[in-house]
Amino acid sequence: MRTHFMPLMTATALMVGFYATTAAAHADDINGQRIYDSNCTGCHDGGRGPQRGSNGWKVRLKTGDQNLYNHAIEGIGSMPARGGNEALSDEEVEAAVDYLVAPSKDK
Repeated sequence: MRTHFMPLMTATALMVGFYATTAAAHADDINGQRIYDSNCTGCHDGGRGPQRGSNGWKVRLKTGDQNLYNHAIEGIGSMPARGGNEALSDEEVEAAVDYLVAPSKDK
């Protein structure tokens, strides 16, 4: 039995390592600006949502990043979930939020 256990453990470790590497590489490929430009500008640059870099983010930023992510993912008020694009992953929405609020964090 012991001879079968080691190959199984080795295979499991390799699969876990591959998954972790693939997930990290995918996260590095996510471009918040591209996602924002493709999905968010209609409202946030059109006056229907707080604009990038505006003071309207000051109070919202105090609630924490996770709260902002949840609102963007789930929707809030007139903002639709995932900015109206259900194909976006949570990570993509979070990257767009990070891009949107970055200038306001620097003020």
